[in-house]
Amino acid sequence: MKPATLPVEGVPRVGAETVRACLGHLFTALHRTALYPPDHPAVLDAAAALSAEFGEIFRYAETLAAAVVDDQLLLSGYPQGENEIRLPGGLHDLHRWSIEHLAFTRGLTAVELDQLFALLHRRPAGGEDATTCLTRAGVDHIRVGRLATGGKAPVAETVGIHLYRQAVNEVAAIYQQLGDHHQADLGQARQIVSAVVDDQQHGNQLQALTWLKSHDDYTYTHVLNVCILTVAQARTLGLPEKRLNAIGIAALLHDTGKCFIPPELLRKPGKLTPAEFEVVKQHPALGAKVLRTIPEVDDLTVLVAYEHHMRFDGSGYPARAHPRLPNLASRLCTIADYYDALRTIRSYKQEITPDEALRIMSQGAGTVLDPLLLRHFVEMVGLYPRGCLVQLTDGRIAVVVATHTGFATRPAIRVLTDATGGRLTQPVEIDLAASHANDRELSIARAIDPYTVEIAPETYL
Repeated sequence: MKPATLPVEGVPRVGAETVRACLGHLFTALHRTALYPPDHPAVLDAAAALSAEFGEIFRYAETLAAAVVDDQLLLSGYPQGENEIRLPGGLHDLHRWSIEHLAFTRGLTAVELDQLFALLHRRPAGGEDATTCLTRAGVDHIRVGRLATGGKAPVAETVGIHLYRQAVNEVAAIYQQLGDHHQADLGQARQIVSAVVDDQQHGNQLQALTWLKSHDDYTYTHVLNVCILTVAQARTLGLPEKRLNAIGIAALLHDTGKCFIPPELLRKPGKLTPAEFEVVKQHPALGAKVLRTIPEVDDLTVLVAYEHHMRFDGSGYPARAHPRLPNLASRLCTIADYYDALRTIRSYKQEITPDEALRIMSQGAGTVLDPLLLRHFVEMVGLYPRGCLVQLTDGRIAVVVATHTGFATRPAIRVLTDATGGRLTQPVEIDLAASHANDRELSIARAIDPYTVEIAPETYL
């Protein structure tokens, strides 16, 4: 097999083996220098030697980038198999700082490598961000936490995306087992929910990825998204972790009954006939009936499967003999279910933007949805949630990276293009809530569909 190379127009190409060796030396030096203070000669010498090694690579390439996945580095721009770097010492220091991407650019100095070592050798204080720390230290040629890509270049898979897609596959396996055997691997379901709860306590990346959907696996991505959004609501309400896990399991299995509905009805490209809708309406009762036969399934999971289409005002289905309010977990699940269904691309409709979905949902406050919980949900996700692509009033395109309570229309953003749509080589950070006093003219004009501009927002989070 011909050695993989880093494509750089008009100049010789850098072999994958050379780049792997350089990054391998980087992490070897990182672990060795952990034994010494930042100003020790051994640390400074290691940084100087690495700077020279990077310098040789940068004679032929502008950027050396890699994604962090579990205990591997995956080089960007190389074929699968050639791009893997396995590190004996692992990537504990990067995980500790929630770093999922590393990119080194031409001009890198020994001082900047020394600053990177100093950062990775200590634990982050509360609220500290690696990108901000490196910027404050004057590091201009090391980017962490994201990998900027241009045009239609392949996107490196982050740990968050890897976890999300793995969870979708596991949800598919659980639902297929339910449909085929009327059984469910509750251990696997608990692992998924545990990962969701843990993610929300350490970076909350999965919630920003709930828009990653396709028609083919709609059922499973929808179920996972509902689980993520339901747990997020429960967590921000202050419920204890044990309760979060129970609610998460219930949300993950809420659509069990759809396993027993003809697939052609679930995938029908258009409005169902009244008779077809009556068949689909059976799925909450069917799901609850099957879940009740599984010994490990608790009452809350059965209840949420049965109630998730019951409306706040007593309507919905299944019909209630006596008016009663659905369980709290059911009401949270209903909000998440409604929101994700509105935003999902189906064969017969295009996805609508998050702010449009929330406006539609607001029309059902007090009838379809619990008005207090809906208000809380809007505050939690924001009109422009993390991961949403937006166009600013000056024409530039940005991705939302953080939301602020009380500033629903003024999140923190990362600007990706200029006013003409040209991709920036380095995204620009703007906190609209913090800057509004000095720049009242700059605001969000609209949310936009990432597919229309060929930008993958997840690579900038």
